[in-house]
Amino acid sequence: MKVVKQIISVKHVVIILALLFLPLLFFVPSGYAEITNLTKDTKLHPQGWMVGDQLKFKKETSVLTNELGEVISGILANDTFLRPSGWQRVFNDYSYISTYAGVDPFSSHYQHFFVGKAYNIAVSSYGHLLYKGGTQVVFNEYGEVISGTIAEDATIQLVKDKYGLLNFRADNILSFYESGVVKSGVLDEDTYLRPVGWKNNYLAGESAGFVKFTAKKKIEFNEYGEVISGTLKEPLKWHSPDGLPIEFSANVTVIFDETGAIAEKSAS
Repeated sequence: MKVVKQIISVKHVVIILALLFLPLLFFVPSGYAEITNLTKDTKLHPQGWMVGDQLKFKKETSVLTNELGEVISGILANDTFLRPSGWQRVFNDYSYISTYAGVDPFSSHYQHFFVGKAYNIAVSSYGHLLYKGGTQVVFNEYGEVISGTIAEDATIQLVKDKYGLLNFRADNILSFYESGVVKSGVLDEDTYLRPVGWKNNYLAGESAGFVKFTAKKKIEFNEYGEVISGTLKEPLKWHSPDGLPIEFSANVTVIFDETGAIAEKSAS
């Protein structure tokens, strides 16, 4: 009986690992991937890097690697600055360091003590975001992060060459399309955005198709920067997929497409 239970538990582990890593195969150019279990904190190269130090990945976790042993996905051992897929659209890309300035109140012949002051200096991170240690990051074939948990708030331009900056909340997963457009994240503040199908389905004429979405909730976009799903801050009048007028309450998560919108079913 113990042997049977052990076999079943092993099967469960295999199934869980397959479900976790199978979607990541789409980010491997050759289609080859291997899962490696780390027994200690291990320094490895992410895929797509031409220059750069190795990254340290957390012990007692698994990494997904390509045929060269480069990391496709893994759990960071420490907070780490990395470039996301949409790094050119990162705006608050500054890190702050403390420096100490000493002032000698006496002449150089009588240096009894220094009067000093600590200063915080903003240093550009050149499009890098700080990703949280102990969480998973996924790299595309160019070595850019397409999914990971950010350790600091991030301000990002939603769509290239179009006005609009979004603030995303720290300690949540921020993901990108290969094009660099934000795919999903958690808003740091209530924000007006246009959903998918807004031209055909909005009913409030003065809104110009903009809908207010609530902060601290996950939001998903298509590659045009339109909302696929998000949680409403205010009641919304829209069209259903049947073409009929419908009104959604505030604090409801709504899924949008070109034909209309429906409320997301709550997990039961």
